[in-house]
Amino acid sequence: MKKWIPYVSKSKELSTAELKQIIESNIAVIEVALTAGLAYYSYNAHYTPGSLAIQGISPLNNQSYSMSYSYEWTVFNGCLDLNATEETNEKVSFIVKHDGLEFDIIDFDPASSENEL
Repeated sequence: MKKWIPYVSKSKELSTAELKQIIESNIAVIEVALTAGLAYYSYNAHYTPGSLAIQGISPLNNQSYSMSYSYEWTVFNGCLDLNATEETNEKVSFIVKHDGLEFDIIDFDPASSENEL
């Protein structure tokens, strides 16, 4: 799925520090999509709001970049008497365009049998 963070480039190339600042000031636009894969661990896993932190941004090629980030999540399973807090490290790629940043985020919508037939 594509997520978009708009910005005005003023026709200059942005440094990784400037890109990080733009993303951090607009993190709410992509936060839910970046943390949506927790069902992989457990359907009882929940993102800890506000814990998403950008670890670094690295150039790939042309105007493509990779962003590494981390966030905390919790899982509770009463049957196993398990209540744990974990931290996950992930990466996502994005492209710098003249009017914004385009993130290419894996879509973690749960599968359904609706389209099987």
